[in-house]
Amino acid sequence: MEEKTTIGPSDSLASEAGKNSEGVVVPASGPEREAIVKRLKLKLDLRLVPYLALLYLFNALDRGNIGNARLAGLEAGTKLSGNDFYNALSFFYFGYTISQIPNMFILKRVTPSVLVGVTMILWGICSTSMAAAKSYSGLVAARFFMGVFEAGVGPAAPIILSFFYLRHELAWRAALFYGSSTFAGAFGGLIAYGVATNLAHEKLAAWQLLFIIEGIPTIALGFITIFVLPNSPESLERWFVTPEEKQVAIERSRSGHNADSSLIDKRQLWAALKDYKNIFTCLIYIGLNIPLASFTSFLPTIVKLMGYTEATAQLMTVPPYACAIVCVFAMCWNSDRTQRRGYHVAASATLACLGYILLISSSNIKANYTGACFVAMGLYPIVPLMLSWVANNNVGHTKRAISIAMLNTFGQCFATVGTQIYKNKTAPRFFMGYGVCLAFTVVMIVFSLALSFVLNRENNRRDTEHGTPKVLSSEEQQAAIDGGIYDNHPSFRYFI
Repeated sequence: MEEKTTIGPSDSLASEAGKNSEGVVVPASGPEREAIVKRLKLKLDLRLVPYLALLYLFNALDRGNIGNARLAGLEAGTKLSGNDFYNALSFFYFGYTISQIPNMFILKRVTPSVLVGVTMILWGICSTSMAAAKSYSGLVAARFFMGVFEAGVGPAAPIILSFFYLRHELAWRAALFYGSSTFAGAFGGLIAYGVATNLAHEKLAAWQLLFIIEGIPTIALGFITIFVLPNSPESLERWFVTPEEKQVAIERSRSGHNADSSLIDKRQLWAALKDYKNIFTCLIYIGLNIPLASFTSFLPTIVKLMGYTEATAQLMTVPPYACAIVCVFAMCWNSDRTQRRGYHVAASATLACLGYILLISSSNIKANYTGACFVAMGLYPIVPLMLSWVANNNVGHTKRAISIAMLNTFGQCFATVGTQIYKNKTAPRFFMGYGVCLAFTVVMIVFSLALSFVLNRENNRRDTEHGTPKVLSSEEQQAAIDGGIYDNHPSFRYFI
């Protein structure tokens, strides 16, 4: 069935011409407004989104470089044995999980630039300090606190993007942001290969150089972020946009359900916790994070066991991520074009399923490597699709922030499972790891299609009972939020 027009995603506002505090008047519709909107989106696409993508690239790079460091001698250098390496991976996700919801409350009290910038500095310090680890306890402590601080960027990004983009524009921009994690996978392999083959230090091992080279730039970028990251349309600077573009950005933000002026709304908190949609999305994200966490951490090891040397294995981790980049952009662009999220999640998960089937069913190196590429192509698009889906379907700042925090909390909690399923004793075929991941990709397919069906049915019910939805003014939106209606408003239509 065809989804009906949703509330708020229009650049042509139903109200009269907007006027800001500086007396700048912009037309409510027509060619002049369309030209302003076009210029505004181009500036955001060329400045805000790439900068956020750069931040997340370092987030993913510092998180995943432990897999490359393992091939470069980490286990011997820190005297790891038995399950120590797997446990060190798990402790990162313990820290990441417990700080999700607290970070969302902090985001309501401090500006995004401060939260993101400060947490970047702190996780960069943790990442760099892993080069000094001499034992299991030192490595685990650094990984745990890196997880605590890394949780400040990923969940905050869809909130920031939702301030500047309309609902049907969000997935493509989220793809540009989260797609940088696939670039990080590719760059991580290239950097590790370069360190292993070209850099030598009489006092520092290759794995130590890797942590230092990738950690120090994160610290520097954190300081820059505090001063340059825009916090909201109202805070856009003159060097960034014209007064007319700023006014349009404010109006677009309000028309996209960003009129909530409350600091922390307890009713929205409980509404998020009780929302059935969040149960579905959390189950889907659990199904994603188990295979995703294992793929990121163990791909270098898996590739090495296909018969490649350590240096070549680092280099051969690049093509799967390159394939994933293409799929991330293609899936999210088409998702915005069709305004469908769940079907694209299911299609991506199906591609990952095919990859795991190839890995399980064949011992042929080429088939296994192709399977690894399919897994990357299937898993990585689901991250921006899911975060956009949750941001699209939750009204109110607190409700949206808590819903995203719930998604990440449950997902990252179960990511610890993914760090424990590729045991050395199951090498080189890793039947247990591949089997568990295959099962959870099926979970994603089932629940994403089920949620799409439920939301489509609800949209049809509202169409039948209330007719064509109307675009609400910012005052009407605020009244709906104050009344505790949120996305249950008769004029709201879900993205399916």
